[in-house]
Amino acid sequence: LAMGCTGIWCGVCQEGAALGHADSCTTIMNLVRLGNTKVLKSVNCKYLREAAINVTKIVTSKKPHEKQPVYGERATDLVFGCPQMAGGSDGFDLNEFLGLKKEIRISNMASKEMVVDKLRELFGDDPNFTLETGKKMKDVILSNIKAGRKEEYNSPSGLAMLFDQAGGKMTPAMAEIITSAEDNKPHIEQLIAEVKEKWDFYDVKDGVADDCVSFEHFYNGFMAPYFGCYRCEDTKAGLRALDMDCDGTVDWVEFKYFLIWAGRQYPEVKTSQ
Repeated sequence: LAMGCTGIWCGVCQEGAALGHADSCTTIMNLVRLGNTKVLKSVNCKYLREAAINVTKIVTSKKPHEKQPVYGERATDLVFGCPQMAGGSDGFDLNEFLGLKKEIRISNMASKEMVVDKLRELFGDDPNFTLETGKKMKDVILSNIKAGRKEEYNSPSGLAMLFDQAGGKMTPAMAEIITSAEDNKPHIEQLIAEVKEKWDFYDVKDGVADDCVSFEHFYNGFMAPYFGCYRCEDTKAGLRALDMDCDGTVDWVEFKYFLIWAGRQYPEVKTSQ
């Protein structure tokens, strides 16, 4: 391409006929990002992402891998605050180009600006949602990590609690969400306790009660009713998502983090199953 290539022969998605296949969707979108205006005239670039997703589904009967560049489900997430990683220093923004909503994910990697944007997205404009508040909330996140506390901040109640911990003045909407979450907390804790009983049964399968469960035992205990086979790619992807420290097992602390998030995000849940 750099030497003047005028065409490419490949599939629109990565599922091609050859190893090392570079898909046209990613290639063309990179040309757009680099400022090539000719492809904008010859190709419907704004449809490429949707086309790559549709062809992947047709060919594999599955969605693209969530972290697949350009057309993966999480390819448009905003995770970092620095411009080199949040759209490029050249000003190109994939979400803006494609007309997609940017999903902000709050973690220790988020900037204070991202925290404020997430507050406004979930709770509307408020004079208390300032960069100073965002900085305090970011400090609380880092403080929790240093103290060994794994919290979630992406659900409305999780973010509202973080705002409260940082000394923010709660809005009526936040107070209502937290009150609802607190009222429902005993129920969610009971459901998590039921899950822990089942967890303990599989925890000792390897002869040691160490709050770690192998992938195979975790699949048998918790995933089998919903995932067709242990060795399927969807199952492997789910296990990798839970294995946050990449040690080949699922830790109770890791799993409980997702259970807490699920309880906050779906407070109407009735059973631990």
